[in-house]
Amino acid sequence: MTPPPAGGAAMSGMPSGTVTLLFTDVEGSTRLWDAERDAMATALRRHDEILRGAIEQAGGYVFKTAGDSFCAAFSAARAGLDAALAAQRSLAAESWPTSRPLVVRMALHAGVCEERDGDYFGPAVNRAARLLTVASGGQVLVSGVAAELLSDELPDGVGLRELGTQQLKDLTRPERIYQVEAPFLTAGFLTGRPPVPAPNQPGRTTELRASHADRDRVVEVLRIAAGDGRLTADDLDQRLELALTAQTVAELEPLLADLTPATGPAVRDLARIECGSGAARRDGSWLVPRRLEIHVGSGSVRLDFRQAVIAVPELQIDAQIASGSLKLITRPGIVVDADDVTVGTGSVKVVPSPGPDIPVELRVRVSGRIGSGSVSARPARRGWWRALWRRLLRRPADDSRPALPGAL
Repeated sequence: MTPPPAGGAAMSGMPSGTVTLLFTDVEGSTRLWDAERDAMATALRRHDEILRGAIEQAGGYVFKTAGDSFCAAFSAARAGLDAALAAQRSLAAESWPTSRPLVVRMALHAGVCEERDGDYFGPAVNRAARLLTVASGGQVLVSGVAAELLSDELPDGVGLRELGTQQLKDLTRPERIYQVEAPFLTAGFLTGRPPVPAPNQPGRTTELRASHADRDRVVEVLRIAAGDGRLTADDLDQRLELALTAQTVAELEPLLADLTPATGPAVRDLARIECGSGAARRDGSWLVPRRLEIHVGSGSVRLDFRQAVIAVPELQIDAQIASGSLKLITRPGIVVDADDVTVGTGSVKVVPSPGPDIPVELRVRVSGRIGSGSVSARPARRGWWRALWRRLLRRPADDSRPALPGAL
């Protein structure tokens, strides 16, 4: 490994709160130093320029360097990803003086860190460092938390491919790992080192995997139970963290074992919503009736089903809308049919929830007449997952100092 580059972090304004950590390391640098010392010295100077430039261009803060390893922090996950992509693109295009190109492995993780003397400490730093050790040269790995934060913010042409779950060294909780995919990335091709096992490859657990829909349903029940007073705030936080990080259905089942309701709720046969020029909404743990009559003038009605209590297989909505709007926010397992709506100059748009083979929990049939207004139904955007993660991550970190990435 080379001696640390001269000078400290060039950026000011150390990010606080939930930060995204980018750790990098050159794969196989020790062998290159041993065989090509002069060429490697020149190559590492250029490597450092590329990494530092990409990090600072994205607004990152370099808080530690050790040999050919960089540790940087960003206030947003997208900024960390932008820095990693820019660095990998420049590294791939560089003409290196060594006998083979320098290939850099990278890891992105998000969490709350303890800040002290321009440095970061705590479990999030440890997890980022451990994640880096399972990456291959040219590969950018992303933790489950960082992947959730990036779910709605990926650049065009860039994707995340789930590689499965791995128990990282010295950490109690296994990590769901994703690989960044982009045309210019060459993960594992130049080093011959196998990447993290992908789905259906040996080494992956054979238990039934939990889907986003499975976790969504558990989160919904937990929230309702907390609203009913059956869970304390601490209980809710602990179970939400376990639900959001669960890898298998078997891990989810114990979270609801003591929350099975004794009797079902009393469902209304008919409910009515009248809205002139104002706004009406049903959200939180509202009880879905069998029929719903909605009359809207120039106002808006919003039905949010994400935490709704559903005890009927079907909801019939009769909507009479002049120039207002009716919006339905769905979740996996809710199917909306608006084929029987008569439209004047207005609009009807139904976006189904993603995911194949999800059992239908509720069918919503919308009928009625729209003048110049609108009816829309769409699944919840993923932003609420990020809000949950930020809540769970706002916890004191311990003082343990991780080993530097290059020394792991």
